[in-house]
Parts: sequence; structure tokens; C-alpha cells
Amino acid sequence: MNRLLTRAALLACLCLPGLPAVAAEPPLTEAQAQAMRALVRQTLIENPEILTEAMQALQAKRAEETRVAQQAAIQDHAADLVHADDPVLGPKAAKIAVVEFFDYNCGYCRAAFPDLQATLKAHPDTRIVIKDLPVLGPDSVAVSRLALASRAQGKYAEYHVALMSTRSRLDEATALAIAKDMKLDVARLKKDAAAKAVDETIDRNQSLAESLGINGTPSFVIGDTLFPGKVGTDVLDQAIAAARKTAKN
Repeated sequence: MNRLLTRAALLACLCLPGLPAVAAEPPLTEAQAQAMRALVRQTLIENPEILTEAMQALQAKRAEETRVAQQAAIQDHAADLVHADDPVLGPKAAKIAVVEFFDYNCGYCRAAFPDLQATLKAHPDTRIVIKDLPVLGPDSVAVSRLALASRAQGKYAEYHVALMSTRSRLDEATALAIAKDMKLDVARLKKDAAAKAVDETIDRNQSLAESLGINGTPSFVIGDTLFPGKVGTDVLDQAIAAARKTAKN
């Protein structure tokens, strides 16, 4: 019976995907196999929490594997995370970089923007590196292109704040109206938005997001850690403190 119990435990483990393989055992007789199946079934019926615990352990294992893989990807793409052509909010020479992947039409991105503004005020040694990731359709792409083009007129930060503060959905016409109100040269803005350099920036951001396993906005990279979603100022503060500590070591 002890041997059957051992085999039953091994079989239960093998029923769960992603768990490590175990060493092969001598084949069971048909009678032993039937007895073992019955024992496994009865054990799981009487103790269904076993499956819950096993699945939780599996989920934790996979989450840790994802975290480790993302950290490795972040280290491998460090140069692209803080690219020379990326727009920056805050001191350009600040030691700590909060890299944000965002979409102008993402409601969570807009909700997170005040947190980023508060972070800049609370951490003078921090800058926000902006990564346009227009994943919400052609309107988002058009707005990102105009925002990136505004750098040529030296009003990127002001334009970015205005766009992120808009409550309605943004499209090219709306973004151009905002630019006109800000006294930007709209004709030049439209011309600069069609530049190859703008294409390259957006393509680079999309490729980088795929390499890091980013599948939504907003997503933040601070130090060697990826934070998906609207994380709030507490998480940002803690991540910046950790990155600052790592930079000193």
C-alpha cells in the first residue's frame, strides 16, 4: 500500500502541467494501476485543496520565471530603454530613469500621469523617459507622431501635458487644435510628423516592448524591474529608492 501511495502522489504531480518530471518507476500491473487511479481519485475528492495548492505553486513558479526573464531582457536592452532620441520629462541628466510605455488614448495612462508629475517633484534626481506605444488604433498613432514632432519646436513637454490632460478621445484633428491653441506652427508640425525619424522611434518602441513582454499600457521600467499598469506613487517611490540604492553600489 505504501508503494501505491507513493505512486499515487507521483501521478497526481504528473497531472499538473509545468511541474518537473520524476524518475521512471517499474511498470505497474493492471490491478495496481486501477488501485492507484482509484486512490488518486478518492484522495482528490476528499482533499480538493491539494489541486488549489498545487496550481498556486505552479502560478508562483511561472510568475518568478517571467520576472527573471524580464529582468534579463531589460539588462540586454538597456541601451534602447534610454535612447538618445527619447523625449524626457524632468532633468535630462538625472541619474534615475522611470521609463514609461504609454498611449495617449489609454485611460489608465492618463490616470497615472498625475502620479508621474508628483514623482518628478518628489525626486529631483529622477527623469521620466517617454516611450510612445500607440496600441489603441490609428488615432493613437497619429497623435504620437504629432507629439514626437513637437520636439522640433521646443514645446514637447508643454504639448505632452496638454494632450495627457485631455479627457476626450484624441485624434489628429483634436491634437492639431490643441497645438494651434499653444501657438505651435501647425503646418510645420504636420510636416515633421511625417519624418522618417518619427517612424523609427515608434518602431523601436514597439520592438522593445515586444522584447520585454509588454502587452499593455501603461508599463514602467525602473532599474531592472517591469511594472505593468497604473502602479501609484507608493510603488514608484519604492522602485526609485531601490534603483537609487543599486546605482550607488
